Amino acid sequence: MSEQQGSDSIYRAPSSDTTFNPQGDLLASYVGPKNADYYARKFEQIRSGSSVSWHWPAFFIASFWLLYRKMWLNAFLYWIVLPVALSVLSVIATMNIGPEAGAIVYYGPYFLIAFILLPMFANRLYYRHAQAKADKVASITSSADQQAAELSRIGGTSNIVLVVIPFVLVFVLGILAAIAIPAYQDYTIRAQVSEGLNLSGGAKAAVSEYYLDRGELPADNTMAGLSPADHISGAYTSSVAVQQGVIVVTYGNEAHAILQDQDLVLEPDVTESDLLQWSCYSPTIAPKHLPAACR
Repeated sequence: MSEQQGSDSIYRAPSSDTTFNPQGDLLASYVGPKNADYYARKFEQIRSGSSVSWHWPAFFIASFWLLYRKMWLNAFLYWIVLPVALSVLSVIATMNIGPEAGAIVYYGPYFLIAFILLPMFANRLYYRHAQAKADKVASITSSADQQAAELSRIGGTSNIVLVVIPFVLVFVLGILAAIAIPAYQDYTIRAQVSEGLNLSGGAKAAVSEYYLDRGELPADNTMAGLSPADHISGAYTSSVAVQQGVIVVTYGNEAHAILQDQDLVLEPDVTESDLLQWSCYSPTIAPKHLPAACR
């Protein structure tokens, strides 16, 4: 794997007179011969106080580049920790706010980190990594030749990406699937429950109107002026019944197996102004599957 090809590559700086000497500098020994001129120039800029520079490989193939340059911990953080952490936050946002918020929570930070911050600071990241390796080797070896030899051994580039990437992809996809599939199922069930809640709107209006006219709650659908319970239905709702003023939404038809024959209850309460105030709950449906107003 090569980051640049030819002296006119956008990744490769022309040879320059810098303090980065491929024969004598410890960082040069760690970087290795591939793209030495490019990193010589970038490292010199960093030494001069410039932390920001654009790195195209980190923009297009960041995960490959991290492994190629033997930055194992950074590769792990980028490949595993970042997507898993963002997936967890996305699921939480989806469950509490909605799927749009979940998408923003995941893709917003990921885009910022992967396509802006990492390419901007990739050279500095590699410089700090190489410097740490050079400092460590310098502390445990006694001669410049030993240091250069050890840094050449542990540094340079690696083709391990060709072996690791398939396994990492399977691992990451497995984790994402384990998180995303249950979250999507929960979202689907909540959407089906919401259908029944929406269908109950007409029944709530009819019960409220009946109470305002007569000062009491209707006993059933007929008394409330509604169609029979099983005629008020939808794709996931089998009936909407009035029972002594209480509205019971029963799920069925194409509803998820978890919802089959389960009830959502809307209970009226008379306020001080003699109006009905509604509360909803379910004795059998898990709170995570209920709309926020019914938990």
